[in-house]
Amino acid sequence: MKTSILALAATLLIFGCTTGAASGDLTGRDWTLTWVDGFAAMPAGVATPTIRFGTDGRLGGNTGCNSAGAAYTVDGDRLTIDMLITTKRACVEERGNQLEQAYVRAVVATRRYRIDGGELQLLDESGTVVARFR
Repeated sequence: MKTSILALAATLLIFGCTTGAASGDLTGRDWTLTWVDGFAAMPAGVATPTIRFGTDGRLGGNTGCNSAGAAYTVDGDRLTIDMLITTKRACVEERGNQLEQAYVRAVVATRRYRIDGGELQLLDESGTVVARFR
């Protein structure tokens, strides 16, 4: 009986570690945007957006043109991001403004996340990936 309980506990531990993303995996590092809906690749000559999830329930980052921040909560793979607040400078390059708008749309649409092979994926309510970060 003890062996069965230990085997079950080990199986649950292994299963939990491989299928779900713990919020600890999300926090404490800078994530750099590698893809966002509407852009096949990051445009040359513009700053690449970043995001950082703090352990205090606040996120910060850079949209490529502006600083951004918001409160967030994690519950399993659910990721709720409150109103995103940004500074209001325009990008020098129009392509930078377009990238910033796509980044903000993706962050605002985020309802879930997953981390796969070191890649952070933000997903909308339907489960569609709207942004990828490394």
